[in-house]
Amino acid sequence: MRAGLVLEDRGEVNAETGRRVNPNKVYGARRVDMLEVWHRRGVISTAGFTAAEKLRDAFEGTQRGPGWPENDRVQSSPKPDHAVTIQVDRISRYAKLAAYVTREDWPIVEACVLDGRTPAAIRGFRGKGYQTGLVALHDALDRMACAMGS
Repeated sequence: MRAGLVLEDRGEVNAETGRRVNPNKVYGARRVDMLEVWHRRGVISTAGFTAAEKLRDAFEGTQRGPGWPENDRVQSSPKPDHAVTIQVDRISRYAKLAAYVTREDWPIVEACVLDGRTPAAIRGFRGKGYQTGLVALHDALDRMACAMGS
C-alpha cells in the first residue's frame, strides 16, 4: 500500500522567505507516478514514456466498467450486447498495444508500466542491479515505441 508514496511537509509558505513553515511537524503522503518521475529525470525517453502511457491507459481501460449513458433519462432498456461490445473494444485495443512488447521485455514492462512498481520488483534487478533495471526499462520502452512507429 505504501509503494509509490512520497512523504512531504504540509504547512503554509512564508511570504517573506518563500520557505514552507511546518511548526507542528505535519506530514502528508501522495502517490507518485514513477513513469513521470523517470521521464523527468531522463531515465526514459519521451517516445518511450508516450508509448508506456498508451499501453497503461489501454490496460486500465480493460479494468473499468461500461460507463454511464449520455443522458440521465433512460430511453430504452439496456441491452447487454452494448456492454460486451465496449469491453471487447477495450480488450482489443490493449491486446494490439501489448503485441508491440517483445517476450523478453514483457517482465520489466509489466512490472514498471502496468503494475506501477520499480525494476526492483524483478529478481535480477534488486540491490546493485537496480540501475541495470532502469537501463533495461529504457531499452524496452524505446523498442516498444519504435515498433509502434512513434
